[in-house]
Amino acid sequence: MSSFSGNLRNFVDKARQLIAPEAVPAEPPPPIVPMIPNPIHPPTPYSGITQAQQDELDALLAPISADAPCGQALRFDPVFTEIRLAREEDDPSLPMGEWERPLKRADWPLIEGRCKDMLMHRSKDVQIAAWLLEAWTRQFGLDGLYRGLALIERLLLHYWDGVYPLIEDGDADARAAPLEWLNSSVVLSLRIHLPLLKVPGRKPNAPTLADWDKMVAAELAGPGHTPPLPAGEEAPLTRVEVIGYAQRHLIREMTNKRAAIKRCLHCLESLYAFLDLQLGTQAPNLSKLKATLVAIERVLAQFIPEHTGEEMAPDTTPIDPIPPENGDPEPGTETQVAVSASVWKNRNEAYATLDALADYLSLVEPHSPTPYLLRRAVNWGRMPLPELMAEIIREEGDLNRLVNMLGLRE
Repeated sequence: MSSFSGNLRNFVDKARQLIAPEAVPAEPPPPIVPMIPNPIHPPTPYSGITQAQQDELDALLAPISADAPCGQALRFDPVFTEIRLAREEDDPSLPMGEWERPLKRADWPLIEGRCKDMLMHRSKDVQIAAWLLEAWTRQFGLDGLYRGLALIERLLLHYWDGVYPLIEDGDADARAAPLEWLNSSVVLSLRIHLPLLKVPGRKPNAPTLADWDKMVAAELAGPGHTPPLPAGEEAPLTRVEVIGYAQRHLIREMTNKRAAIKRCLHCLESLYAFLDLQLGTQAPNLSKLKATLVAIERVLAQFIPEHTGEEMAPDTTPIDPIPPENGDPEPGTETQVAVSASVWKNRNEAYATLDALADYLSLVEPHSPTPYLLRRAVNWGRMPLPELMAEIIREEGDLNRLVNMLGLRE
């Protein structure tokens, strides 16, 4: 009887297995692993940022999902419109006229938050990354610019085939457009919004590259060409005063800023090399961005005394403005030459001034050949003689043409 019961139980168990087979536990989904960057062109190593900032960049670069690492194309999503509207701001230098009202200011923290949310959870889009770069730069200066460049470089390296905008039928214009935007809008923002340093109690108290160009132009024009100031208004900062203040108070800060600029340039060069490799003749032009960073770096170099091994002791004395001239000196006199020569302490400062002049003339006379000739002169001045002669002979054909070009033959 017991044998029969045992056989019956076995039969029932087998029947149950046939009717309702035991569920097999599902395999866990594979972990989401970031795409491996192109080994031929590895990304620039992180430099000069905190561990928290590195973790944030890694989170922004992590795939959105295993099935769709780059998410979806969201160019017509309301968030794009929201970010565009949040970027709008009034230019405080323009007159308001009769329609005076509070100036509209861009909401950079809002833009930063929206861009980070989009990149992490919805869409890997180069335009979103470019807007995030802009927001970081406006809030955190050169450190923000570097983080933005590092993000864009890694975004393209990790997700080249799937990042938005897509390259369709070999046409890379849509992909290149956000990067071309960096070369225009962000360049303008760097020139007029990025403070080179802060000078408390003076005007402007946070001079930018655009302010610096005005100082150089005013210095070269001379005191006779400066418009009279309204009664009671203090004279604006001069180039010499800014350099003196920075060298007395801000050597370490300026050294750090110069290092940050060099990190940005290194990252930009790496990004451009990758784009050139991928797109060839369709690669976006980033030359204005590079030229602006180089111009800022050369200005910062003037704020750091040569052969300084350690930071100078802070000087608590206020800036001493240059006393006004008692009458305009006669042109060509010895006094005028002495004043002009005292402005530059070394050849590097003189060449940096020529660079600044070229930048200024490019803005006010964009069709003039003068800025290009100035830049060529600066480049020649920094070349060793053999390299200089080789370039001159290669470009000009022979020494006779060189002599004619320089106006040395009567």
